[in-house]
Amino acid sequence: MSSVTYPSGQTLTSTALSIQQINIIMQTITCGMLGIVPVNPSLVRVSWQFQGQPDVALPSQDSCYISCALQDVEYSRVRDRTYTGSNSAPVNETWVYTRGWRISWNTYGPNSLDRARQIHSALFQDYFNDQYELSKLYPVLDPAEPVRLPIEHNAQWYDASSFHCIFYEEVTETIQTPSVTSMEIKIYDGSPDDPIFDLTIPS
Repeated sequence: MSSVTYPSGQTLTSTALSIQQINIIMQTITCGMLGIVPVNPSLVRVSWQFQGQPDVALPSQDSCYISCALQDVEYSRVRDRTYTGSNSAPVNETWVYTRGWRISWNTYGPNSLDRARQIHSALFQDYFNDQYELSKLYPVLDPAEPVRLPIEHNAQWYDASSFHCIFYEEVTETIQTPSVTSMEIKIYDGSPDDPIFDLTIPS
């Protein structure tokens, strides 16, 4: 959960996942899908990381890469807005909306296609969907079948397969406005520096 305070005194709190957070979630669950217990970051790696393992393992070794990127979806343009609060308490404005993620899996090694199939099949299992739901993530369960596409790297051929799935994330954002404790009324006659009437009304 992140928050920011505006110059107006309002504070925005959001449950939106950061890139680092969703990378960890997907890496952890993918390890489970492949039966890798405990989590082994050298076998399931995060794409585009600044530091870490080499980009591809040896052709004889199995490895998996995941990449998480925001995906434009129609639901992200609709926000459910509600208000709570009173004169004696801060007024909260709550927005609930959906944003999309494109999660891609790229597997390498002699068992790349079979491992991609394992991940693909696990997306339809209740256990893993329950794990995603803990982070307010919901897969759109119509992912295309994994595609086998061997690649050449450093004059060596790597067996490789890949596929992706769209996930919806439920995001809740709350804007908290400080309550009004008093209101000052000033009446001026002529000089703006010399009010003829100055009254403070408590709330």
